[in-house]
Amino acid sequence: MNTTTQKTQPSVYTQQDLEKAAMVVGWLERNNQSRAWLAKKASMSGGTVSQVLAGKYPSSPSKQLNQLVSVLDTETERLADGTPDYVKGSVHKLLQVVCDRTRKHQNFGVITGYVGVGKSRFCVEYQKGNPLTLLVEVSPSMSPGVFMAELLEKLNIAVPAGLSAKFKEIKRVLKGTNYLILVDEAEKMSASALEYLRRIRDTAKVGVVLVGTEGLTSLIKPQHGQFQQIRSRVGMWPKTIESITRDDADDIVRTSLADAGELPDDLLEVLWAYCDGSARVLTENLLPALRDFGIARGTKLSAELMHSIAAKVLFMERPSAQGGK
Repeated sequence: MNTTTQKTQPSVYTQQDLEKAAMVVGWLERNNQSRAWLAKKASMSGGTVSQVLAGKYPSSPSKQLNQLVSVLDTETERLADGTPDYVKGSVHKLLQVVCDRTRKHQNFGVITGYVGVGKSRFCVEYQKGNPLTLLVEVSPSMSPGVFMAELLEKLNIAVPAGLSAKFKEIKRVLKGTNYLILVDEAEKMSASALEYLRRIRDTAKVGVVLVGTEGLTSLIKPQHGQFQQIRSRVGMWPKTIESITRDDADDIVRTSLADAGELPDDLLEVLWAYCDGSARVLTENLLPALRDFGIARGTKLSAELMHSIAAKVLFMERPSAQGGK
């Protein structure tokens, strides 16, 4: 190869391309996101993203850079749409106790809650803050093979063929460690996958926390039922979480709308009534709409504005009485 020719070959990057690449790199650094995360968001291979951002793409990178910038524009808008930074409220604190003690004592923990109280978001945030946590988000009727393959992939271990080989490899890697296996939407696992999970816990001696809706309770709770062996190993099982608290809701609202200044008490009251104890309704519906049709238009935030937005934008019925759960 003629290295002299390679060095003098003119770059296919325009000045605009270089500026876009620098902008993308800067955004990732400021928001603590990886190039692998961006590649997945952009449906692009990790190698292509790395080449493009390093200035080493062999042809014009304009199309790829525009795609990456478009993704970041959407993510930037999403960050400002009223979805708050994560608030470690009462649900988080309870669930963290269950996870930490289950890890320490290497047994089973069970967490159940109504849809929308923040269980899945907790799982993600807990895993971020606790690296020795294997978070598996269950797909419907997840089989033992798929479940164990996902565990091995998260451990960066080659996945062998056959259930017995997968099981032995997981046991080998986890035994003697401080890992916690955190299973979200556990009620969707197949019975055989749950049995393999029990055996992983018994042989590798690691903690396992099952997270799900109240349906998980009816699956595991019955004495002398199909999952008696799991039930007998449960060290912590708080009662089903029905809703976030009013203090949780107010903290979420104030965090999300921190740039709006002091919020009137009646607005907080109305938001609590509409969300009815659901963190999901509050963060994914009410607050983004209030930001888009209130703050973005320079309108003063008020309870009546929220009533109007709820009726005209979200098609929600006005609560008969304020106060939520």
